[in-house]
Amino acid sequence: MVFIGASLVCSTTGAVRWRAETQVHLHIYLRCVIIVVIASALAMLYGGVWCIMKIITININKGGTGKSTVSYNLAKWLAEEQNKKVLLVDGDRSCNLSFSLIKEDSSNIVDIFKNKEVKIIPINENLDFISGSEKLEDDYLNLKSKQNNCMIFFMWVFDNIENLNKYDYLIIDTHNDTSLVTSNFLAVSDMVLGVAEPSRNGYRAWLELLDTVDYLKKELIDIKTRETYVNTHAYLVANKVDHIGNSSRQFLEIAQKDTDYIGMIQKKELLAKTLLEDKSIFEMKKNMSEKEKMKHNQFFENIEYLFHSIIEK
Repeated sequence: MVFIGASLVCSTTGAVRWRAETQVHLHIYLRCVIIVVIASALAMLYGGVWCIMKIITININKGGTGKSTVSYNLAKWLAEEQNKKVLLVDGDRSCNLSFSLIKEDSSNIVDIFKNKEVKIIPINENLDFISGSEKLEDDYLNLKSKQNNCMIFFMWVFDNIENLNKYDYLIIDTHNDTSLVTSNFLAVSDMVLGVAEPSRNGYRAWLELLDTVDYLKKELIDIKTRETYVNTHAYLVANKVDHIGNSSRQFLEIAQKDTDYIGMIQKKELLAKTLLEDKSIFEMKKNMSEKEKMKHNQFFENIEYLFHSIIEK
């Protein structure tokens, strides 16, 4: 809105002064418009606004914490219980998600890193999938010799944003390492979920994840503006929590003091079965008797509360 703070006068001098004041205010207005446009462009480039969908990466540098299980159930919950469009990406060379969701496909995540067209596989009405590969390794992809080797997946998202913005969420499962491949998936995300099991090494792995994210924020910057390309935030999820065990209680006491602690998942055989039976816990719940539902009621309430907390961040 242009503000013209001028009074109408009949004299020539007054008219000139009125035009001068109008031009000044118009000039200020145009400068403000330019600043807004530039700020919006920078936000689109650096702040994730260019991407309508929310990108969530699940990672921690420790095996057996349940990353793939959490990725699978979160994606299924979003797609089937919340009616959201989800693209699930298997960025773990163990390929746990791929073994559950598809049998075999010639196209997989490696194609993105080789600058080839990748096939997006429909799983159901709201859930699509990019298959993983056992070859998803730095050495096989020769990443160390490439420029922008932590930004390859970021650039793929940017190049395909028109098609990808039909999704509400992009969920990325990762391997338990700090490789360049994994760094690609951390760098592009809006949120990283550090899924840790209750142990001293589990919490140490969480602290290592925080250091990795901070390192990427400092290293992946625009050389002119010094603005970082990485705008993610890491949150701690305590998984496989057994309230009977001392280690779980001690872990929770430490985790709950962490400002980035977002919640916990109780240790349950149900979760372990999901990837084996190719069914989410929410699909399993629909086939339970009322007695079974009552038995697991607290577990389901807790995990839904956690998932809601995740998407509200």
